[in-house]
Amino acid sequence: MFRILTIFLVACLAVLSACQPDPTSKPLVVSTIKPLHALVYAIAGGANSPLELRQLLPDGASPHHYALKPSDMRTLNSAAVVLRIGSGLETFLDKPLANLQAQQRVLTLADATGIQHLHARASHGAAMTGHDAHSEDLHVWLNPDNAIAMSRAIATALGEADPGHQADYALNADKLIQRIHETDLSIRQQLAPLSNKPYLSFHDAWQHFDTHYGLNFAGAVTLDVSRLPGAKHVQDIRKIVEEKQAVCLFQEPQFSPTLVKTLVEGSDIRIGELDPLGMGLPLDDNTYITLLRQAAERFQQCLQ
Repeated sequence: MFRILTIFLVACLAVLSACQPDPTSKPLVVSTIKPLHALVYAIAGGANSPLELRQLLPDGASPHHYALKPSDMRTLNSAAVVLRIGSGLETFLDKPLANLQAQQRVLTLADATGIQHLHARASHGAAMTGHDAHSEDLHVWLNPDNAIAMSRAIATALGEADPGHQADYALNADKLIQRIHETDLSIRQQLAPLSNKPYLSFHDAWQHFDTHYGLNFAGAVTLDVSRLPGAKHVQDIRKIVEEKQAVCLFQEPQFSPTLVKTLVEGSDIRIGELDPLGMGLPLDDNTYITLLRQAAERFQQCLQ
């Protein structure tokens, strides 16, 4: 009887211990998109971070249209902290995040103190694209002042999740903020001569960047990447290019270069490529800085 009781108690202890969190495991911090993950990575200490860091959306996935996989749900359910930009960008997260445990922290960076908010730019006619003028443009990370505000909020959240390294996160954030300041000043000088050069884009993702640096946005051209535009649509786009006297038309990586050339055939407009999500950039302490510098270089190359 004593032996049976001992076996029963050992079995119960094994079950209880299996249900307890591993005290040696690192707190899991999940960021939705690469620019946000890049800020977290630098502030958390990079490859040597005492936290486990994961990017939820793979490179190339659009936060506007992403569908969570079962593995993504397991990741969210295991996270100590989940960081996102905002509901208007990662709408697919609204219901899953509402069902997280009370002790799990969700940080919405668009609500961080110091964020500069902009309304989405309105449509400019049938062949132009925009959002409801009352909705918010949530590409907030493309303004370095916003990235600084986000960095401070991230450092606070990481410190709350891991109080033992709070001072390290604060110091790393200060270093990152200083690098962002220096990069911002450099880019201002680089782009200042281009303020009178109008540009068009296929996706109006760059308002926070072009407003911050005083660039001349002429409009966004509707283009559905899932199908070829009809003859009238091509004609409308060419008319916009001519009327706006734009120097450059920016595409994004998902657009076929051949299709873009067809749309602007016969005009003098130059073609550039911008990627607001930093697809393909290597992850290190300077990934966000690289994203800003790459954007500035591409604006300069196309508008100059």
